[in-house]
Amino acid sequence: MGGAEWFMGQLPVQARGADPDLDPIRVGLLNQENSPAGSFPEARAAVEAAVRWVNEELGGVNGRPVELEVCVTDFTVERSQACAQQMVMADVVAVTTGIDIGSTGAIPIFEQNGIPVVGGIPTNMAEMESPSAFYFSGAMAGAYAGFIGHAIEHFGASRIVLAHGEFESFTVSTRDYGAALAEALGLEVKLIPFPLFTFDFLPVLTKAAEFEPDAIVVAAADLSCAPIMQTMVDLGIEAQLYLVGSCAAEEILEVAGSAAETVLFNSESPLEATVDGAVYEEVVAQYASEPAGGVGTVSMRGFLNLYALLIELGPDAGSREALLDLIRSAVDRPSFWGHPYTCDKQQIPGLPALCAPQQAIFSIVEGEVVPADDGWIDTPALFAQLG
Repeated sequence: MGGAEWFMGQLPVQARGADPDLDPIRVGLLNQENSPAGSFPEARAAVEAAVRWVNEELGGVNGRPVELEVCVTDFTVERSQACAQQMVMADVVAVTTGIDIGSTGAIPIFEQNGIPVVGGIPTNMAEMESPSAFYFSGAMAGAYAGFIGHAIEHFGASRIVLAHGEFESFTVSTRDYGAALAEALGLEVKLIPFPLFTFDFLPVLTKAAEFEPDAIVVAAADLSCAPIMQTMVDLGIEAQLYLVGSCAAEEILEVAGSAAETVLFNSESPLEATVDGAVYEEVVAQYASEPAGGVGTVSMRGFLNLYALLIELGPDAGSREALLDLIRSAVDRPSFWGHPYTCDKQQIPGLPALCAPQQAIFSIVEGEVVPADDGWIDTPALFAQLG
């Protein structure tokens, strides 16, 4: 792919390794693994692969090698807090993440020490509200806007169910963003909370069906995805089902079987073929030591967007203050395999850390991604209607 145009310009024609004699740029990575509440090793694997690629083929950060400081979290606030302290001691210039559900323990430490958090999938209000965190995502609030906008435009929806796990950020995103937006757009809304760790969705979807909705959105992921799809089919519910894009992971689709065929998913990557997408595939194939799909696409985006910022900083690449100033000034800045990002704190009102909430919607047909809309859904424009 040497010479092809990707989000940073032209890919180098010849590989160039980082200079091991130069001081490294230390970057932290927090990611949740080995937890029954959710394990996402693919997010770490994708970042590790990207770091190896940057160091071995792109010359590091202006010649300086990237040194990745990894800390695995386990869903507890205490472990995330310990990982944040590890990053302070390692003197990282920034932290990137995969998924860290215990992040309420880490974010205050990062804020106190002026450590930017750049990239990943935010799961807590502390992440989404942080003045020093920057996510190339709309999180669940952005997903809701994409689903609601799509349901209105393509199905003429007038009644919608929003079902969510009983977890603070899901509750707030559902009530204050999903439901508020749907009602502002003229829809009748039914909210259905459910226990966070349930895998029995018969009561949830039975209650949803009683509302006679045109569309159903379930804010759930990982091991919950296939049971939701299968239960929809078992109950014969005809409403359009929307699930988050991580539910379209290959291993989940294999379990769900034909029940996945009518589901619509969201994506924060372009659905058409791009050079950035080809870069992701090649980097994973060449440098990943374990599977790096699913949320690995998001974590690699976060790291490579951070890498582009560090390159632009030149001799100030080791400065947290300079990095914060640069990313806060971003307006329609190119993003790796994603929508251009703007970190003006205004993309979604009240959630200043979400820099790129635009969404694409797709289905899976015979194992292939099929776009369900033309291009991006402009979620900031939808949220602007909340006033």
